[in-house]
Amino acid sequence: MRIMLMRFTPLIICALMVAGCSSPILRSTSSQIIAKDRDFIVLHVGDEDARSLARRYLGDEKRYWVIEDANQATPIKAGREIVIPLRTANPTGIEYSGYQTVPILCYHRFGQRSDRMEVTPKQFREQMEYLKNKDYRVIPLKDLLGFLKGERQLPKRAVVLTIDDGHRSIYKEAFPILKEYGYPATVFVYSDYMNNGGLKTSELTAMKKSGLISIQPHSKTHSNLTVRQAGESRSKYQRRVRQEISVPNDRLTKYLGERPRFYAYPFGDSNDLVIEELQANGMQLGLTVQRQPNAAFTYPYLLHRTMIFGDRDMQAFKKSLVTFKAFRQ
Repeated sequence: MRIMLMRFTPLIICALMVAGCSSPILRSTSSQIIAKDRDFIVLHVGDEDARSLARRYLGDEKRYWVIEDANQATPIKAGREIVIPLRTANPTGIEYSGYQTVPILCYHRFGQRSDRMEVTPKQFREQMEYLKNKDYRVIPLKDLLGFLKGERQLPKRAVVLTIDDGHRSIYKEAFPILKEYGYPATVFVYSDYMNNGGLKTSELTAMKKSGLISIQPHSKTHSNLTVRQAGESRSKYQRRVRQEISVPNDRLTKYLGERPRFYAYPFGDSNDLVIEELQANGMQLGLTVQRQPNAAFTYPYLLHRTMIFGDRDMQAFKKSLVTFKAFRQ
């Protein structure tokens, strides 16, 4: 098993050695505990899968990945001996050889053109299928909060999906595929586009009610918040930035009944003033489009995202999925 044995108590190490001798007593269809302490359970698996084991021993079947990550070299199936961690061992993902990173992917439109900003439904489905087949864990953006605070362990192959602007193809093309795979995503909309060529309030509401989609602001007008307009005084610039943040927040709160917490900068650009206004509005994360993954020590108001383009091949998509960075020797 690919587990750090230095963290095992003598009781668990002994149990694993005994388990390897395969006593006839363990030939049961129900899972049996071989040994247990406050940190781990050593278990002989019966007819349960990782989800049912997580429900029983961790209290939440959605934490099945904790069991799978702890037993990477041992499939969770009947007859195997596995370890179930009971406590969070490494919430920052920092190890002696490197550190965990979480890629945030950024999409825009979906359609049949397959150009730079438009991904075809076929491409999108192939990408989601690849994530599934290669055991990537698609997590909601909100899960990054605890990770960035050093309080929450994430799956080792965690990935976040985001979609910018609020084009109606998100609802028509991407949303059905996300529902099919059960993948959460965050849709960032700029409020002037809502009900005005972009996503309608009814579509935003339907996606939010699915439990998979979080709707968050992407400004009011999609203007670059770091560029002062011609003849614009500093005070007017500050007022405009404030409106670009507060207006979409208020509209989304009104329509969806929930105060936004995350903000995607138009064109991915930000500065100190913009970040100060985010903080004043109670926003907890700010997202750029700088192409690199995120470690636990990444600044929450300058999170990185990798844009996914429709004119790139599957190999480019694979390269965007960096979930671990090794320290240089």
